[in-house]
Parts: sequence; C-alpha cells; structure tokens
Amino acid sequence: MTTCKLPAPEAVHPSAAALHQLKELLQSDSAFAQALRATTSTEAATQLASEHGVQVSPEALWRHRGTLIRGGLPTWRG
Repeated sequence: MTTCKLPAPEAVHPSAAALHQLKELLQSDSAFAQALRATTSTEAATQLASEHGVQVSPEALWRHRGTLIRGGLPTWRG
C-alpha cells in the first residue's frame, strides 16, 4: 500500500501560518497590538508585522483584519 504525502498546511496556505503567528503576537504584546491599531493603511500594518518577524501579504491581512482579535472588530482602521 502506498501512502500519499500531503504538504504541510503552511505550505498550501503560507498566509495561514503567518496569520496564526500574528494572532499570537497580538495576544502576547499589547504594545504591538496598540501600534497595529494605530496604523492607517494595510501597507503600514503589513510593514509593522514584517518588522516583528511576521511575513504576511497585504491581501491576507486585509481579509482577516476583523478576526485577528476577539470580538471581530477591525484590528486597524486602514
């Protein structure tokens, strides 16, 4: 019997791993969370995430901005 090797979930959806990492950072670092909320654009939010070691596309960040923190409110105004 042959087994099928499936790619790791982050290989299929690299933004999923980055979004998970971003959620953990938001929960553990209140200064980062406050700085992210203060950004004025998706690009600024992406740059801030990058500065903290999270590589996520602006599109993925925009799509999930309301699910990054509890309550479903947009994480930043941009």
